[in-house]
Amino acid sequence: MERPDDTGCIRQQPGPAKLCADWNDESGWALPAVRGPLPGPLGVALIDVLARHESPGITARRARQGEARGLSKDPIAWVRAAGANVWDADGNRFVDLTAGFGVATIGHTHPAVTAAITAQASRLLHGMGDVFPNDRRIELMRALAEKGDEAGGLTQVILGSSGAEAVEAALKTATLAARRPGVLAFWGGYHGLSYGALAATAYKADFRAPFSAQLGTHVRHLPYGCDPGLIDAFVAGPATCGESIGVILVEPIQGRGGEVVPPAGWLAALREICDRRRLILVFDEVYTGLGRTGRWWASQLEGVRPDVMAVGKSLGGGLPIGAALARPDVMRAWGDSQGEAIHTSTFLGNPVVAAASLATLEVMDGLDIPALARRFEAATRDFFAPHGIPVRGRGGMLGLELGSAGAAARVMGRLLRDGFIVLPSGVLGDILGLTPPLVLSDAQRDAAFQAILHAVAAERAEASPLEATTESQP
Repeated sequence: MERPDDTGCIRQQPGPAKLCADWNDESGWALPAVRGPLPGPLGVALIDVLARHESPGITARRARQGEARGLSKDPIAWVRAAGANVWDADGNRFVDLTAGFGVATIGHTHPAVTAAITAQASRLLHGMGDVFPNDRRIELMRALAEKGDEAGGLTQVILGSSGAEAVEAALKTATLAARRPGVLAFWGGYHGLSYGALAATAYKADFRAPFSAQLGTHVRHLPYGCDPGLIDAFVAGPATCGESIGVILVEPIQGRGGEVVPPAGWLAALREICDRRRLILVFDEVYTGLGRTGRWWASQLEGVRPDVMAVGKSLGGGLPIGAALARPDVMRAWGDSQGEAIHTSTFLGNPVVAAASLATLEVMDGLDIPALARRFEAATRDFFAPHGIPVRGRGGMLGLELGSAGAAARVMGRLLRDGFIVLPSGVLGDILGLTPPLVLSDAQRDAAFQAILHAVAAERAEASPLEATTESQP
């Protein structure tokens, strides 16, 4: 590795052109180092405290871990992270291939982001939402407008504190503009779990079932990627329950649903239906946006322009934030504030989070995150294709098709013991998701690929010893 240049950036060849961080082979770009059982004694003690004070419905403990992931142990407890590395309470070092649910696109605790947070924290910690805006909030909205302009003139913004809030603000905006209450969403879609977003989410039935009686009946669902003619007929009515639909909500690539890329031309067909039927098209780019899929916005992969877009996850560089972006003519449906905004929150445009987001966007631009995503996709496909493991998705939002329900969770358990953090994906748990920090080193990536290959082989051997024996022959 070359020494840092005079800008403080480290140049690594071959690999990303510049990684403006103080990471090295011991921290940030380090390979895994697991020194004992997982979790270790300090991790177990922390999880015991968690079990006493957190709702039992949140973090899976021993019984559920054993059933789903073959671990029969508690989860590890994170205490530190840098770049693509995470450390647990017992000092074990991991390589994170999830970017913390897609958040750490530029790496965990990027120095530019932590510096911005530190500087802002000593200057202004909190503003007053819609009453007295702060300078960082205003600067962030301008920066988002510049990025949103590339998606089709989406230059006006509503800020929030999460991706689910962004989706709800987007749906409110679209409903006001459409002047019809109904929303069409799609099976396998994951838009968040707060009530407004949950009504549109159709990822798994058990996410909705306990609350179904309280969810709005204004949302209807059709299969993702289905015949556009079916969609057109459904929204046209009569007597389809689609007559009241004014909004179509869709992930341009499904994330938690299994890195599902829709058929070519499908998003364009949605755009055509919305134009002809005078509907509002909303893209949920909370996961796919900001370079994750190889373009700044996944909508650009097919050249389709939404009317409204939800953004989140990686925007804050690790801090919670969401945003709904729309064209001015669509956002105008809110009308002028009459002194008390009908959509706001206490932490709207928090100055510390806004400062972190501004730093994140600057780093993303400097690194050319979409190019790093495309590079990761090419390397992933090149490695796994000869081994017969299909790769789906785009850019740095990929999934490995393992072929059997629940296999991904079991492979996850194997990989954790090897020091690699992954997540299962897809409604059936048959997809191994790969959404790493896009600044991981080539050495980390290549070691991860080898570990995945061995873990998949071990999973297949356990499932079918005869098949595994045949495959192992030269």
